[in-house]
Amino acid sequence: MNLNKIGKYILVVSSPVFVLSLLSMFFIESMQEAVGGILLLISYILFSISLSLIFYSSIPLKRKKAITAISIISGSIFAIGWCFKFMHWPGASVLIITSNFLFSFGCLPLIMKSRYEKRITLVSEKTLVLSIADMISISLIINGLLFKFMHWPAGLQLIQAGIVTLVITFIFWNISFRKEVKLRAIAEEKLKETLNEVEEKQKEITDSIIYAKRIQEAILPSFEFINAHLPNSFIYYQPKDIVAGDFYWAEKVGNDFFIAAADCTGHGVPGALVSVVCCNALNKAVNEFKLIDPGKILDKTREFVLESFSKNGADIKDGMDISLVCINGNSVKWAGANNPLWYFQNNELKQIKANKQPIGKSDNPVPFTTHLLELQKGDSLYLFTDGFADQFGGPKGKKFKYKQLEELLINSNKLNVQEQQQLLISSLNQWKGNLEQVDDICIIGIKF
Repeated sequence: MNLNKIGKYILVVSSPVFVLSLLSMFFIESMQEAVGGILLLISYILFSISLSLIFYSSIPLKRKKAITAISIISGSIFAIGWCFKFMHWPGASVLIITSNFLFSFGCLPLIMKSRYEKRITLVSEKTLVLSIADMISISLIINGLLFKFMHWPAGLQLIQAGIVTLVITFIFWNISFRKEVKLRAIAEEKLKETLNEVEEKQKEITDSIIYAKRIQEAILPSFEFINAHLPNSFIYYQPKDIVAGDFYWAEKVGNDFFIAAADCTGHGVPGALVSVVCCNALNKAVNEFKLIDPGKILDKTREFVLESFSKNGADIKDGMDISLVCINGNSVKWAGANNPLWYFQNNELKQIKANKQPIGKSDNPVPFTTHLLELQKGDSLYLFTDGFADQFGGPKGKKFKYKQLEELLINSNKLNVQEQQQLLISSLNQWKGNLEQVDDICIIGIKF
C-alpha cells in the first residue's frame, strides 16, 4: 500500500471530524475546556498528515502546487484567526491552532521532501537525516509559539529545543557542504582526466579512419584516368562518413573500358572494409581471369566475395549492389546487381532493370544478364547507387525518390556534364537542408 492510499484513508476518517470542529469554533473558544478537545486536536493533526501523505510521492511540479495551496490556506486561516482574536470573536484559537497544524504536519513534510531532492549530494545519506532535522526544528519552533500563545505548558521548552536542533543541523549542513566541495573537486579532476583520455582515444580513432580514407582513395581510379578515356563524363561521389561503402571502379582492357558504381553493405568503416573486398574481386575477375562480359564479371566477382567471407566458416551476408558497364566506342554492354541502368536515347530516358540479387549470398542465385546497347552521339547513360534517392528532406522530410531524380536528369539533359553534376549537388543540398546525410552517394554520368 503506497503513501497516497494511506493518506486518502486517513483523509476520509479525519475530514468529518475536522469540518465539524471548524464549524464549532463559534461556540468553543478554548480547546482545553472543550469536551473532546483532544479528539479535535488529533483530527486536525490527522487531516494535515493525510494531505502530506497524498502529495508526498507526487512529481515535483504537483508537489510544488500542493505546497503553495496548503501554505496559502494555512496562512489565510492564521490571518482570519488573528482578526477574530482582535475582534474578540469566538473561534480565534481554533483557527490559529488549525493553521498551525495544517502548516506543520501538512506542508513541512512536503517542503522537506522537495529540499531533500534538491540537496542530494555526494553525501546523500546525511542529506535525508539533516532535511528531517530541519523539518522537526521548524515544527518545534512553530508549535512552541502556538503553545505560548495558547498558554499551554512546555511552550518555551519546545521553542528552545527547536532552536538548538536548528543550530545543530546548520553546523552539520556546513560540515557536509565542505566535505562535498572537496569530493566534487576530486570528482571534477577525475572527470577531466577521463575526458582527456576519451579525447585522445577519439583522436586516435579519427586519425586511423582518416588514414583508412587515404587507403580507400588509393584503390579508387583517379579522375584523370577516367577523363582520359571518358572525357565527357562526371562522377558525383559523396561519402556519408569519412570512409564509405559506396565506391566507383574503372579498368581498361584492350579497347574495352569498364566503369561501375557500387554500393556495399553498410557505410562508414564496415562498408569501407566490404568495399575493399568487392573492389579486389572485380580487379581479379577482369585482370586475372581476363573476363570482358559484364554478366560473367559479376558472376565471378560473386564467387570471390563469397569465398572471402566464408573462409572462417562464418555466415556473413555482406556484399554489394552494382551497375557495371563496358564501353567500346558506341557499343555498350551492361549488367547490374539490384541497381539499374538509366540512359538517354533519342532524347528519351530509358531504363534497363538489374538482376534482383546482390553480389554476395542470396537464396536462389542465377547468372547475371548482360545487356547490349548501341548509343549515338548526344546519348548518355547513368550509373548510380541508392544514396541520392534515399536522402530525406524537403518540406515534409521525405525521401527524394527515384521519380524526382529521373525528372531532374530529364530537365538537365541538355546541360554539359559539369553543369549537370553541379545541378545534382545543389538540388540534393537544397532538398537535404539541415538534415543529416543518410547514406553514401555515387552517381556516374557519361555523354557520347
